[in-house]
Amino acid sequence: MLFLTIRFLAGVLTTVSMAGFSPAAHSQESTESRSVQDSRKVALQVSQDLRTQLIREMQLSGPLRSLVACKYTCPEILSMQSRKTGWRVAAVSLKPRNSALGMADAWEQKVIADFDRRVAKGEKGETLEFVEIVSEPQGRYFRYAKAMMVERLCLQCHGSSDQRPDSVKAQLATDYPFDQAVDFRIGQVYGIVSIKRGV
Repeated sequence: MLFLTIRFLAGVLTTVSMAGFSPAAHSQESTESRSVQDSRKVALQVSQDLRTQLIREMQLSGPLRSLVACKYTCPEILSMQSRKTGWRVAAVSLKPRNSALGMADAWEQKVIADFDRRVAKGEKGETLEFVEIVSEPQGRYFRYAKAMMVERLCLQCHGSSDQRPDSVKAQLATDYPFDQAVDFRIGQVYGIVSIKRGV
């Protein structure tokens, strides 16, 4: 029988407590491997779509327009992927702009904190992902996380006070009076693309 905990740390699969082999266990492992590949593909698509939208709006109308994209377009991209896959697909952070949509749960908080530590030790954030099968009162779930990193284009809305234009500060104060998603630096972990699906 195969007892398997899957953990992807920087793309490396670690197998814990594995004994014996059976076709059923091999089939389960293959299914889990496909789940990782499928989740990675969705997370990359989400990241690319979000980045494309933000760059487009920034080029067309500047940072104020990118705030609109973050407020409306980004949630729609995540919702579309959730509807398409049947999974929970979210973008969450320890310092969310919209706490109703972007607040990390306990599992996500631990993953983000781990990513923060690893980036501080010199790992490349772009490679960071984590996978785990977890048991919750509602059942067992496959969970996947992919790091979202702060880039230069993020700083006009998420950087320090002197990096954010006055117009952006005013709009943020109106739209997000409890905003936490500021004072980030290039290369920091902003949050994660988080995927959750039943197993």
